[in-house]
Amino acid sequence: MLKRLICFALISLPLLAQRDAEYDHSVVKQVRIDLRDLGYPPVDVIPPDESAIRSLAVAPDGTLYGATSGKRSHLFKLSPVHGYVEPLGVLRDVNAVHRSLVVALNGDVYIGTTPGGHLLRYTPSNDHRETVRGDAPLDVPDLGAPVAGESICALAIDRSRIFGLTSPNGNFFSYDIVTGKFATYGKVAERNMPGEKFENEKAIGRGIAIDADGNAYTSGEGGRLFRLSRSDGTLEKLPVTVPAVPGREPYNRVDAWAVTGSGSVLYGGTSDGYLFRFEPKQMRMQNLGKPLNQYRIRGLVVARNGKLYGVGGDDDEMARLFSYDPANGAYELLGMVDVNRRPYYAWQAYVIDSVELGLEGTVYLGQSERKSKLYLYYPEP
Repeated sequence: MLKRLICFALISLPLLAQRDAEYDHSVVKQVRIDLRDLGYPPVDVIPPDESAIRSLAVAPDGTLYGATSGKRSHLFKLSPVHGYVEPLGVLRDVNAVHRSLVVALNGDVYIGTTPGGHLLRYTPSNDHRETVRGDAPLDVPDLGAPVAGESICALAIDRSRIFGLTSPNGNFFSYDIVTGKFATYGKVAERNMPGEKFENEKAIGRGIAIDADGNAYTSGEGGRLFRLSRSDGTLEKLPVTVPAVPGREPYNRVDAWAVTGSGSVLYGGTSDGYLFRFEPKQMRMQNLGKPLNQYRIRGLVVARNGKLYGVGGDDDEMARLFSYDPANGAYELLGMVDVNRRPYYAWQAYVIDSVELGLEGTVYLGQSERKSKLYLYYPEP
């Protein structure tokens, strides 16, 4: 009798694993999405508890780079030509890289670390015959720390300069790639957010945007926008507040930015879950509403078809993908981030914490959980 039950269970597993058509309406269309393991299964894969993807960046040649967080931080890459993830190695004494990965015009990858707040540089090898060991320490020169005792919590790059923010005190800094020198410009937050004991941090933006003139923007105390002027290096609090639930302005911040090709329009997503459009020259802020009934827009890109694609959801919510069409102001809820290729592989993401647009038009989504995957979304033309 026991053998019959075991046989029945084994036979039934594939049937139970299949999804019905109703469930497929709640997830991203399967013809538009796929995933990649972080390495070569089953051996050379970035292990669980070390695979949360919190930083992605695309190089000028189209190569995607990513940095993970956890017990150890790993650097990996994906070449669109080959289509698989290649672990490059472990960052020594680093366990977190949060939205702090940028690539220079010459292909060098710059990494801002959370513990210690140091800026590291990885120079890719052009020797494809080189043996790669994903669990080996990487040779990455340490360029120093912009502010002693502060972590780096965001980076952006423009031409020969890198812009960044530190935590917990919100220092705005830059690094000149040519001279190798840091400069600091002031803080975007002076006081902790008001509230009870659990409000123990400052309202520092989680990203930086750069406009057509090379000015850098982020959010700070009171949900206000701050601008670092490229011409004279002054940090200014602008008379503009990012959209928030009324009364929650002191707790609101910009979680994600997306810049149009001309750099004349900046789109942003807030921790309250609002999408906005900001025109720097006119100092014009437009609230575009909430695409999801969720907090946080964690990633945002402008795709080739002119639409914006973003992911929303807090840590205890289910990540959902959406699009916004500036031509008609219409949102489309695309569904949960889920890939079903049974019986070969299947995976669903609860938390997405990094989004990047590839040169070929692919939207890369970095899962940020104990055991994470890299998702590839292919927008409609």
